[in-house]
Amino acid sequence: MHWFDYCAPEGLEEALDIFAEYGERAKALAGGTDLIIFMEKGRLKPDLVVEIPFRPPFVGVEATDSHIRIGSRTTMRELETSFLIRERIPILAEAASKVGSLQIRNLATIGGNICTASPAGDTLPALLVLDASVRLVSKGGERTIPLREFFLGPGETVRRADELLTEVIVPIPPYRSGWSFYKLSVRRYMDIAIVNVASLVQVNEDGVITDAKIALGSVAPTPIRAYEAEERLRGNTINDILLDEVGKLAQEASNPITDQRGTAEYRRIMVYRLTKRVVRGAYEQAVAQIQS
Repeated sequence: MHWFDYCAPEGLEEALDIFAEYGERAKALAGGTDLIIFMEKGRLKPDLVVEIPFRPPFVGVEATDSHIRIGSRTTMRELETSFLIRERIPILAEAASKVGSLQIRNLATIGGNICTASPAGDTLPALLVLDASVRLVSKGGERTIPLREFFLGPGETVRRADELLTEVIVPIPPYRSGWSFYKLSVRRYMDIAIVNVASLVQVNEDGVITDAKIALGSVAPTPIRAYEAEERLRGNTINDILLDEVGKLAQEASNPITDQRGTAEYRRIMVYRLTKRVVRGAYEQAVAQIQS
């Protein structure tokens, strides 16, 4: 690993001053589960590593009537065990619980998982079906970006070098919403995903789907939404024929590669099968709320 300087600003304003001065030459350190590995491998060679402060707005999980605000320094373990997350947006708790080992989850942060922008990031499909947004702050101001517009490619995002991701804003799903998430990996949950699939389905009092979201990970240059598959679900109830069509539409939305974990063809097959599985699971969970 090359030589670098390290600093630990006390708050947001001091951190923004540093990134305004250093730009691309500085890298933010939160959990470090990605950053340290990238530095050891020589993929990143920052002049300065900046410890993100353990202070608001980077920490804390808070709810309003319609949204949940998650500080970007919140760890996967905190997401996994938070009563508020498990009660209001449980799909995110489920996805966070599949990130690496317990030791990793005690370090890895939601902000790091987002900014690393891996196509296989475990929380990203869940956040996409939740219609999450991220808040980016710099000396010049702040902006809120829908997560579906945040990713540009593997490791590439719209975040500028002088901006810090301070928090994630997640709308609370309405009543009669169901969810499902599945991670397929070589080693159960301890490895990078071969395919990640998440679904969120909302129904009316008759069990007809009023809204549906499907997100796929590890099958394209970025995590993606399967918009045509979502549209096919709206206005319908679930049956085997519809699920087959939806699985094929999700499969067509994917653009996987072949690597050491699986071939492109295998990934396409699993997108088809897992999409049917998670959509059915989300729908059944939503319909169960009609009867409760």
